[in-house]
Amino acid sequence: MSYLGENKYFSFRDGCCEVLPKVNISSTEAAELGRTIAGFFTRFSVGCSGFKRLPILYALCSGISECGKDVYVCENTDMPSFRFGFPLLSSDCGIFISDGAVLKLSFFDKSGFTLPESLLSEIMNSAPAQPSERSGKINSATSFKNIYINNISDSLGKEHYKIPAGISCGNKNIRSLWLEFFSGQDDTLVFQISDDGQRVNVYSTELGFISYEKLTLAYCLKLIKSGKTVWLPENFHYAADYIESGVKRFNTDTGIPDDAENTRFLHDTLYMCVHLASDKDEMFENIKQLPKLASAKRDITVSSMDNLPLNKVFSDEKGRVIITPSGKNRISLLAQTLSSETAAELCAVWTEKLRRHNL
Repeated sequence: MSYLGENKYFSFRDGCCEVLPKVNISSTEAAELGRTIAGFFTRFSVGCSGFKRLPILYALCSGISECGKDVYVCENTDMPSFRFGFPLLSSDCGIFISDGAVLKLSFFDKSGFTLPESLLSEIMNSAPAQPSERSGKINSATSFKNIYINNISDSLGKEHYKIPAGISCGNKNIRSLWLEFFSGQDDTLVFQISDDGQRVNVYSTELGFISYEKLTLAYCLKLIKSGKTVWLPENFHYAADYIESGVKRFNTDTGIPDDAENTRFLHDTLYMCVHLASDKDEMFENIKQLPKLASAKRDITVSSMDNLPLNKVFSDEKGRVIITPSGKNRISLLAQTLSSETAAELCAVWTEKLRRHNL
């Protein structure tokens, strides 16, 4: 997913919207966004981390309710717990408000996946719906944290103990979530988790640095060895096609096919890592069997977006390059290869090509 554009208040990208620089968002603008979104779904769940964004949360919910749609409010939760839990309320849209320096709202569909680009673009370009004669209900809901923890525990299917591994994360709420399953006191295996809990890298004294993409492939291999089919986004690293039969691709804009199973690992990083690390020997063996892979990403400022091959994929014997918009007069260049040196080389070559429009 990539930069889609902006309206008066927000820029839209990667399944979320973020307030524009030098724009102040009050309850009025939040309610207007709520009335806009209300035209696209039947029932909503809205959550936030901490209490800093509660005025925005309730204004957003008020806008949704004014248009006759029901909404569940999940105060003081974390994104992984919310993303797992809100589909249990039969909500077909989940909105998570991050407690960061810049106001950011992430949008999820009824299965917990980020909204497709086409739908997010419609929301961005739509006008607020008119208030309804009947207001929707605003209901309080749990934070889902204990439910989420119990679900992962039950999914292991046996009595388990905390896995010896270090945990590094700048968000204390996400860190405490991971410490439900990991000891946090082992230097030989350390999980480095993003502040929103959605991505993770690992450092191992045995294997060195292990990227999020490689961890994901290790889990895919685990599923394939158990006889299951694995579904991956079409823009996921092409090295996935080198492992074994059993990998299928889907278009992120049209969503995962209805018959696709075993996709939870694509949006539940903690679930994936707990199941991987519960058998370290198997995890390390699967990682060793994977092909080498590397990625490099670079954002480039250009004078004009005209005639640039946006949302295009270029492949040759060295690897694959994916070009997407990343902002106003900015493009993102993602190089996927089988070595870090080649990835850096492709980034340099294509950066020069794009700056000259020499394609």
